[in-house]
Amino acid sequence: MRLLQSFLVLSHELHFGRAAARLHIAQPPLTKQIHQLEKQLGVQLFERHPRGVRLTPAGEALVPEAEQILTAVDRAVHTVRHAEHGGAGRLVLGYSGATGTALVPGLLRSVITAQPGVDVDVKRYGSSSLVADAVLDGEVDLGQVMLPFEHPDLGTRAVAQHQPLLVVAKDHPLADRPRVRVEELESMDFVTPRRYSGSALLQLLQEVCATAGFTPRVVKETPDTYTTLMLVGAGVGISIVITGIDVLSSEVRYVAFEQDDLPSLESAVAWRKKNPSRRLDHAVTAMTSGTS
Repeated sequence: MRLLQSFLVLSHELHFGRAAARLHIAQPPLTKQIHQLEKQLGVQLFERHPRGVRLTPAGEALVPEAEQILTAVDRAVHTVRHAEHGGAGRLVLGYSGATGTALVPGLLRSVITAQPGVDVDVKRYGSSSLVADAVLDGEVDLGQVMLPFEHPDLGTRAVAQHQPLLVVAKDHPLADRPRVRVEELESMDFVTPRRYSGSALLQLLQEVCATAGFTPRVVKETPDTYTTLMLVGAGVGISIVITGIDVLSSEVRYVAFEQDDLPSLESAVAWRKKNPSRRLDHAVTAMTSGTS
């Protein structure tokens, strides 16, 4: 770092005497430092002439790189010291699906309110299982997942409860109903999430239909909730989603079920149990402080 700092000062002054004065050292030590840096890099950085020096092409190429290195070092020192005293640093939250899109702003807001110095970021994944993998691999610090979800290396804590909702096109005969019974849906076409291991929403849809003794008649499978809502809005079929995402489309209508004892889902945050970060502990507490 000292050699790079001396190099940058000399690259700005282009005169050993003035550069040495700025560095508060004598000229011979500065000359020695520059020779040492040139020897380590195996290139000549300056050309000497009677009135001072000028940068070689190699020296010109080093200037922006050295500036970036020193800036990064300063930033790292600031971040580490701030983290020790004020809980600052970076926190990345992974999420998936429409439920995550609806929940994540509030979760991040709670962290920012509790830890104003924390730099928060998000990464989107295709499913809860991929979010969990990202947490385990260290790609993200926390993940929003759907329960039930168990892994011996992951801790989880619920952040929201979701009840099932019928979703239909805005001109569907059931669109203006305040409530509907599950058995009324038996003869209708369904748009459902694509079948894959761990699809919590598909499992919920099937369980809700099972309470009325029928299996949904599936006419289209979709890769995500956004596509489901688009196809439902186009009149392809109906579907069952969950509370918390009922603000994502104006082309559909959400109708509550009359039954109060239907299966439901929970959203949770998940983290790697062996992660020692105090910042992570504070974030989990902030995100879950409003849940019972």
